[in-house]
Amino acid sequence: MQTYNVDVAYLQEEDAFSANQLVQNWPSAANPFLKRSGGNAQTGAHGSLALEDFAQWLGELALALPAFDGVAVDLHLTHDGTDYQVEYTVGQRVANIDPPIEADNPGFVRYALQWFANHRPKIRLFVTDGVFWVQGQ
Repeated sequence: MQTYNVDVAYLQEEDAFSANQLVQNWPSAANPFLKRSGGNAQTGAHGSLALEDFAQWLGELALALPAFDGVAVDLHLTHDGTDYQVEYTVGQRVANIDPPIEADNPGFVRYALQWFANHRPKIRLFVTDGVFWVQGQ
């Protein structure tokens, strides 16, 4: 069993829980292009998307994974004062992944990515069906 050093510093913010919603699983993307791109992404896939589009793309990536599998995605997050941008590279897929107890609900992913853009813009994000977590430094 692999263990993860998980960074949940974003949950220390005063508005962390009031600004987010719990969801059952990753919502399906409304945009058909994001749906297809995320659902078909393979190791090495890379690109750049606005944060909202990336969150939808990420959900499709997670929903397309086989049961009990996860994937690591390396991110470089930027914020220009108005918009958040995400540069991503799909890293390794992990079979039979055991998410850590600190893994978070997909309803927190946008908030978490905004926080990381402002505090630690280069991160490794793991996703599975129903949860995500950020690898600590």
